[in-house]
Amino acid sequence: PHGFSTGYEQLEDMYNQYVQEETVCNFISSLHAGTYAEDGEIVVSGANARAGGSSGTTGGQKFALAFFILGTVGLAVYAAMLHSQLTKGSKAGLSRQGGAMA
Repeated sequence: PHGFSTGYEQLEDMYNQYVQEETVCNFISSLHAGTYAEDGEIVVSGANARAGGSSGTTGGQKFALAFFILGTVGLAVYAAMLHSQLTKGSKAGLSRQGGAMA
């Protein structure tokens, strides 16, 4: 900004280049290792991996899904019941109570 070069700008540029080169080298290493595809997608492989991207669900996952669905439906019914109880008694206006608020 002031026109005088202190040399710190070059140090920052060199450090930035070093960090970028390290990032690129790490990415290339992960490509060689097979953990990333060339387009950046994560490659999952192992004993339970299937070709074509299809995967099955375990019994625990099915149970958890059913549990949370039933729990959500139960909470919705409970919320509707509470709502009806709260709105049922609100028909009386302030005129029946003498017009004063608590």
